[in-house]
Amino acid sequence: MDKLNRFQREFLGALADIQESCVQTALGQDDNEGIKGKYYEITSEVIIRIMEVIDGYRDQNIGRLKVTSEKTGESLKDAPYIELHDIVCDYLRGAD
Repeated sequence: MDKLNRFQREFLGALADIQESCVQTALGQDDNEGIKGKYYEITSEVIIRIMEVIDGYRDQNIGRLKVTSEKTGESLKDAPYIELHDIVCDYLRGAD
């Protein structure tokens, strides 16, 4: 993968760090809620952390990302301005 630019490597590396952290957190928790609940918690945490990458909070080398629809030209974060890692919790099961 030496053909990737620095930004691409840093973004993908941040996602790999999120995965590792979430798996280690899941392994350290007691199984009181059953496996289904665990899956919702784990996947919610992964999605929230990916949104933190886009919002610019996970890796200062990457910074805030601008995600725009090619079809409509609309910005994912603007009009109205939102913090993706906060608002996504309203849509996910297992996010507290």
